[in-house]
Amino acid sequence: MHYYDPKTDIVFKKIFGEHKNLTISLLNAVLKLEGDDQISDVEYLPSEIIPLTDGKRRSVVDVKCKVSDQIYFIVEMQMYWSADFLRRVMYNCSKLYATLYNEGVRYYKMKKIFAINILNDVYQTKNTNNYHRYTMSEVDNPESVIPGFEVVCIELPKFKPQDKAQGKMLRLWQSFLTSVNAGVDAESIPQELMENSETKQALELCQNLTEEERRAYDSFWDLESLNIDRENTVKEMGRAEGRAEGAKQKATETARQMKTDGLTVEVISKYTGLVPDEIAKL
Repeated sequence: MHYYDPKTDIVFKKIFGEHKNLTISLLNAVLKLEGDDQISDVEYLPSEIIPLTDGKRRSVVDVKCKVSDQIYFIVEMQMYWSADFLRRVMYNCSKLYATLYNEGVRYYKMKKIFAINILNDVYQTKNTNNYHRYTMSEVDNPESVIPGFEVVCIELPKFKPQDKAQGKMLRLWQSFLTSVNAGVDAESIPQELMENSETKQALELCQNLTEEERRAYDSFWDLESLNIDRENTVKEMGRAEGRAEGAKQKATETARQMKTDGLTVEVISKYTGLVPDEIAKL
């Protein structure tokens, strides 16, 4: 029995961008909403965040939805962390806020935009927690919060199934995203995922892709492989440049000492590889 990886763009969108009950379950779990505070219905919105002026780049997010005209959600599944990730998250939130206002939704009616980011990577290396929630608060008084934006980031590689401090559904959804991929069979799937109706439905969706969806899935991994190869090449080039720079610095220091000791330019050049003009500048 073959599963497609739910962390990939096409499968994640199929699960959480087309099935409201699963989206609602994920949102309630990630935001830790209980009782009357729980979300009961959402409206899907186009995943594009339209630029404010013509000719500007459009952002495409995995899932965008809202509860009435007051609370909006951007849900993103990210395979890799990048240094500008959080800045991009805030940029998308700000642009969505401005776009909604331009479309006639008054700013005083918009209570909050939530950006939920699930990462298949680690960015807080010194923190063992994998759940991070950000608000805009006063530095000297964290309880004083400016309403409008809230960001949640979850680092999947740090997830521990035995962590009882997290709610049941949050643990189940993280277990689903970390344990299901193209390399597992049904016998390897945690039993609790099969026993819960929502994660069981998500598992079934991971098995049933259309031909068009399978092509998109394969294209995703082809692109990921190219990106990994490109990153490895850049890293190796960086290491090579670093080694060359280190060797050059060592040669320069040696040449400076040899020059201080009164050795000729010709001798210094012979043993350090520096050209006479470089030696003359020391």
